[in-house]
Amino acid sequence: MKVTRSVSILKCKESKCEEIEDVVAHESVLRIVLIDSQGEENFAVVHTIPTDYESLIIGLLFTSRIITEPSEITKIQVRNRLGKVHLVDECAFRKKLNAIRPTARIIMGICGPEEGALGTWRACDVPPIEFAPTISKSVISKAIKNLTSEMKIYQQTGGTHGAALSDAVGTLKQVAEDVGRHNAVDRVIGKALQNNLALSESILLCSGRLTGDLVLKAAVARIPYVASISASVSSGIELAEAAGITLVGFIRGARMNIYTHPDRLLINSD
Repeated sequence: MKVTRSVSILKCKESKCEEIEDVVAHESVLRIVLIDSQGEENFAVVHTIPTDYESLIIGLLFTSRIITEPSEITKIQVRNRLGKVHLVDECAFRKKLNAIRPTARIIMGICGPEEGALGTWRACDVPPIEFAPTISKSVISKAIKNLTSEMKIYQQTGGTHGAALSDAVGTLKQVAEDVGRHNAVDRVIGKALQNNLALSESILLCSGRLTGDLVLKAAVARIPYVASISASVSSGIELAEAAGITLVGFIRGARMNIYTHPDRLLINSD
């Protein structure tokens, strides 16, 4: 299925309007069901672009802590907007699902009922990241520039978010786009897991706001750097500080806001 579609619009500039054909991102709905030998359970309904569902599913299950590694998935079948995910019984996903509030807009994780991303991270008992390779500030600028150049659907439509994982010199290793910023991050983490990329040595690059629920995905994946074109909000900063993540936002060339753990960045080496 195509990730874009053509639509007729009325395009206006100042006092002049004309009918034209425009290209927009195509959004679809994917229902995800988890299956083991005891049967199946609904997991999530995701609004997403209709491509590469497997990386999205793997990343979402991983960042939600339903799985700890891709080998816990034995098979993924996607047909007619239904994703059936077969898991090993040892995954014990039902116990984990019971910890997720079914009415939550964003799946925060399976660790307990604590409010907010910071509370969820603490309940998960995930230790903070204490070690990360030191990198130059210019690497962050370079990697963000590379992300924007690789956002092909956005360049056509202006309607997607992007996420990427780079190495310590700013070379992109995986790139993903989606209509939602959380989906884009899940997709790129899923791709990394599929390709055995070392997340603990990577930089997560984003196009959207750095909220607590998004930074939580990096904390679960043990990614020490998170950087975005956009700004962070307070929940993202609080979680990054506690989780040992260097959080960088508002990146415009060499200009950027370093919100947490700036000691890992070489500021004057550019």
